[in-house]
Amino acid sequence: MNRKGVFFDLYGTLVIFSDMDGAWLAWRTALYNQLVEHGLSLSEQEFAPYGDGMASRPVPPLADDGLTLYERKLQALCHDLRLPLSRQSIVTTAAYTVATWQQWIALDPEAPSVLRTLQESRQLALISNFDHPPHARAVLADLGLLPFFEAVVISGDVGVSKPDPRIFSFALNQTGLKPEEVVYVGDSVEDVQGARAAGLCPIRIRRRLLGQPPGENPFADHDQQEAFVGVPAISHLRELVSLLD
Repeated sequence: MNRKGVFFDLYGTLVIFSDMDGAWLAWRTALYNQLVEHGLSLSEQEFAPYGDGMASRPVPPLADDGLTLYERKLQALCHDLRLPLSRQSIVTTAAYTVATWQQWIALDPEAPSVLRTLQESRQLALISNFDHPPHARAVLADLGLLPFFEAVVISGDVGVSKPDPRIFSFALNQTGLKPEEVVYVGDSVEDVQGARAAGLCPIRIRRRLLGQPPGENPFADHDQQEAFVGVPAISHLRELVSLLD
């Protein structure tokens, strides 16, 4: 599997959740507390369905309003709750809640050395689904990962997200690579389906969390397992180097 390019997913691949449920609960609690300060009168239990529904809200079209997709989803939520938050309050609340969520996520300790090794002989890029691009880019900078990538493509910037194959074209254009010259490393069904549809070779990273039986993927629904059939799999990033060589 000698390819010229290696493209990566971010969340669940280069950075990993210590407790995904804990991360989302902390995010929802932080959002609730912020909105209470702005006049929300619902109990936390009454607010829970609104918070849980944020992830599945329809994606608003790209707009030249200076707000990220996440900020506009938050703005729409406040409209539904009849909370007149100012633009600055929306921006501040977005930054605070995403930062709270990020506290449950850590860099895979193998990532820097693996990226450094691969960079010596291959072109690297990152393609991530994320509605708040400034945060994702700040995370990459803070973790020292930005210098490894010739292209960084975030769905909230380009208006399409995995599994839509079009999101891969941005990184292909920036690196000058052809789809058949690239592998894409990710953890989710969307990663695999999108890479395949775009003509890239998907590689699945399948980590096992503490106490989890072997063979189960913490990030994929069991009904979706057939999407992984025939896809090369690794359990640690370090295995990627030998697989590619």
